[in-house]
Amino acid sequence: MSAAETTTARPPATLTGAVALMALQAVAVTVLGAVLIYADLTAEAADIRLAVGVTLFALAIAGSLGGLARALSRRRPGARGPSLALELMLCAPAYFMINGGMPQLGWTVLLGALAVMALILAPATTRWLGWNPR
Repeated sequence: MSAAETTTARPPATLTGAVALMALQAVAVTVLGAVLIYADLTAEAADIRLAVGVTLFALAIAGSLGGLARALSRRRPGARGPSLALELMLCAPAYFMINGGMPQLGWTVLLGALAVMALILAPATTRWLGWNPR
């Protein structure tokens, strides 16, 4: 595929899928952030500092997921590495959810993260973002 073809052609399905999954993850983590805000407002005073930190971290992850999904959809090759790193970060809590009593949620998070990584690393996505494998 020549450079002229990649600028006018539609993005590959792999990139569209990765962007859609990352946007879905961003929405899910935003909902989690809203639930955590409610929990923070109703928490005991002794728990509030840790609770606010966890809430802010969740909202930062949601914002990062959304921003990186947007950057990938706008064909920014620099978003590929941070997107992969963020998805790798989601694998750790998924593992603890699987082993800590929430296996359905943990497997959902883990499989979603692995799917996004596979879609971002797909050859069609790599070419579309301008990475030359040679």
